[in-house]
Amino acid sequence: MHLLSQYALASASKISRPFILEKFFPTSFNKYITLHSTSKPSKSYSFFSEVISIIKSVLDKENIQIIQIGGQSDNKIRGIIDLCGATNINQTAYLIKNSLLHLGIDSFPIHFADFYNKPIVGLYSNNFIGCVEGFFGDKSKQILLEPEVRKQGIKPSFSMDEPYPKQIDSILPEIIAQSVLKLLNLPYSYHYKSLLSL
Repeated sequence: MHLLSQYALASASKISRPFILEKFFPTSFNKYITLHSTSKPSKSYSFFSEVISIIKSVLDKENIQIIQIGGQSDNKIRGIIDLCGATNINQTAYLIKNSLLHLGIDSFPIHFADFYNKPIVGLYSNNFIGCVEGFFGDKSKQILLEPEVRKQGIKPSFSMDEPYPKQIDSILPEIIAQSVLKLLNLPYSYHYKSLLSL
């Protein structure tokens, strides 16, 4: 059961669309996607740099920037615009609302993107997707990925800290890159496959 449905049931309340107050944040570019990483160990994807190396040249041809949003302590990804710690939650909402797509881990920016019905590539690790995915957006515009180890019957840890290797790191970077380009209707031509070591 989705957490929102569970909360509604427990509180005898109806679910309705929330109101989000956005606040303007200046940018020097018109077309961009947002990326959200994290500092929480079990949700921290180790191969975002590899994803960026696959998609950046394609996005550059379309003048699409990649901006990283999140907290000051989030793991930084090289080669993209770093706005970690530079925005408050309302400015983050504004950036996501005006983006072409959101790429990130299971966290509040995905729920913003879902609310604004943006294309989403989401990485889910320590929880079942069906329990925590966005509630309001068009599912046909979302590609939600879970660890490859799910195919082996390994269930989520439900923990913020996992022993090495982390489940999230079994999501292959080329699958993430292909998902981003598919939702942006851009060509994907990466001909390599990562070796899974979990």
